[in-house]
Amino acid sequence: MKKVFVLLAPGFELLEATAPIDVLERCGVEVEKVSLDKDLLVPSSHSVFLKADSFLSDEKDVYRIVSQGDMVILPGGYPGYRNLAENSLVGTILKEYEKAGKFIAAICGAPSALAGFSIMAGKKATCHTSVRDTTAKIYELSSGKTERDGLLVTGRGAGVCLEFAFECAKALVGEEIIAEVKTKMEIR
Repeated sequence: MKKVFVLLAPGFELLEATAPIDVLERCGVEVEKVSLDKDLLVPSSHSVFLKADSFLSDEKDVYRIVSQGDMVILPGGYPGYRNLAENSLVGTILKEYEKAGKFIAAICGAPSALAGFSIMAGKKATCHTSVRDTTAKIYELSSGKTERDGLLVTGRGAGVCLEFAFECAKALVGEEIIAEVKTKMEIR
């Protein structure tokens, strides 16, 4: 079974976290929500709390996330994406995922956090308009809803979170599973 870690920093965008969680779980992917806060209940940018399954607090957590995961997802949201960018353990995870040839996904403002850690430089990506200048420093930017360039999956923002979630799923499971999930979700 494939496994994905979703990194929840205080101030994350709720839709950008929950859409991939929901879609991936429907596709049979194991998803673990990881708190970057001192509590398992992590506040979103709109003060809605999502309960994480585990913490990111030290190198042991980094090792577990790197060794067990097939993909790591960074939701955007303000100030969530800045909190991701300021966390050195997040940087270590991203660098290890890149080195190991594993999938990295980021949506909205979170691609700027990837750029800050110089992850997958030169790839094609998309992001929220508010972080285009920062993100353009290391990525070839598009105005697409989602982009997948090799092991990098990016999304523009909350309005495209379902498209982003399915792009993440395409990286991990077959088209037949995705088609079945879309049918059950009444996506045509």
